[in-house]
Amino acid sequence: MAASGQELMGTPLVEDEEARESDRDSAVGSAAGSELSDGGRGGEKEEGLRLLLPGDNINPSVTSDLSTRSSASLNEEQFEDYGEGEDKDYNPSSPGDEAHGNAFSDLSSSVSSSAGQTPRKTRPVNVDLFCSQCCKKVTQLHELETRLKSLKTHSPNRKISSTAFGRQLLQHSNLSSSNGSTEDLFRDSIDSCDTDISEKVSQLEKKLCELENECLMNGDVKSKLKQENTQLVHRVHELEEQLKEQEVRAEQSMEEELRRHREVFTKLERDKDAQIELLTNRVQQLEMENAEMLSNMNRLKSQTEKLDEEKQRMTDKLEDTSLRLKDEMDLYRKMMDKLRQNRHDYQTEREAMQELIEDLRRELEHLQVFKLEAERVGRGRSSSTSPSEFSTRTRESELEQEVKRLKQENQKLREQNEELNGQILSLSLHEAKNLFAAQTKAQSLASEIDNASRDQLMEALKEQEEINSRLRQYMDKIILSILDHNPSILEIKN
Repeated sequence: MAASGQELMGTPLVEDEEARESDRDSAVGSAAGSELSDGGRGGEKEEGLRLLLPGDNINPSVTSDLSTRSSASLNEEQFEDYGEGEDKDYNPSSPGDEAHGNAFSDLSSSVSSSAGQTPRKTRPVNVDLFCSQCCKKVTQLHELETRLKSLKTHSPNRKISSTAFGRQLLQHSNLSSSNGSTEDLFRDSIDSCDTDISEKVSQLEKKLCELENECLMNGDVKSKLKQENTQLVHRVHELEEQLKEQEVRAEQSMEEELRRHREVFTKLERDKDAQIELLTNRVQQLEMENAEMLSNMNRLKSQTEKLDEEKQRMTDKLEDTSLRLKDEMDLYRKMMDKLRQNRHDYQTEREAMQELIEDLRRELEHLQVFKLEAERVGRGRSSSTSPSEFSTRTRESELEQEVKRLKQENQKLREQNEELNGQILSLSLHEAKNLFAAQTKAQSLASEIDNASRDQLMEALKEQEEINSRLRQYMDKIILSILDHNPSILEIKN
């Protein structure tokens, strides 16, 4: 426990150890001075202490006298050493203090009794053993006692004074010196010296470690509290300075806001005056414009009447144009019907031509078969040719020429049919677009006549005339192309 307590304390206890060493030296010096202060008593002490040293020759008659004097002198010295400080009552409730008192009482009693009553025949072995084994323990016990005393003097939990502690030691020493013979006490002290001193040393070390830890904790707490107190004081000063700065800034900002509001107010006043002046000028200008608009209104009324008359004339003209357009549309529909009829006739004629071509092909194949058979039969009669064979050959050549001609005509008819189909398709698409545009324009013109001006009516009339002229040109081109390719289409059949 002592080693672990010293390791936990670490380096911060170096200065405390040095202070305790100095206190221990001062305590030893004061004890030595108090022992040598009286001459006769010092002589008696020297004689009593010589009993503990090996090799001394002391008379048995003097041992009792020396023991009584040494015990009395030791008790007086201990009482004088512990008599300093405040006078407080001893509290036996603490186990550390009681053990401490018992240790010193047993030690003093053993020393005094053994010094005064040890027989000479047992002294050379037992005294040497006591001195060699216990001197170190005694010195260690004295050191621990001085350290504990210094800690208790500085500890806030101190409960016993040095006077009460000395009184207790004196009582225990008197009781121990009066019990038993010197030989028994010396033997008992030798037997129990190691165990008692080791137990007391361990108890004192534990108490010492606890007190040192408590002192360290109290010191740390005090240092922390002091540090926190200084931090809080600095924080209070900083907050006071910040409060003052905030007050100064608030006053400055308030003055700045007041100045800014005054400037804004004066600016608004100037803007209001300028706006009022601008509005008065605008009212005068509007009054002048109103008078001018009244004069323009009278002029426009007369123009409106003229435009109404022009509109009526354009309406009549538009009706005539619409009638003409209707006639053109009827003509276009008739031509389309005729074109469809011609297409049907062409299709029927084409089918008949196909049938004729098939018949001619079959006849040609039949003739080729007949020719092959004739060649097989008349190979031996190649020198003599009959009129029937000659007629057959001529008929075959004519049929071949007819087939070629029919193929050419069929090819031409196909090309014409494809061309007419393309023309009809383009004509139908273009005409449908034109008719749709013309009808929509006619309807829009009829609806816009009431709200249209003269220029708009003239433009609409020109557009309608252009549409009619394009339709006429297109119809002329279609008729010419039909006359070039197939004039029979335009024949009127009853």
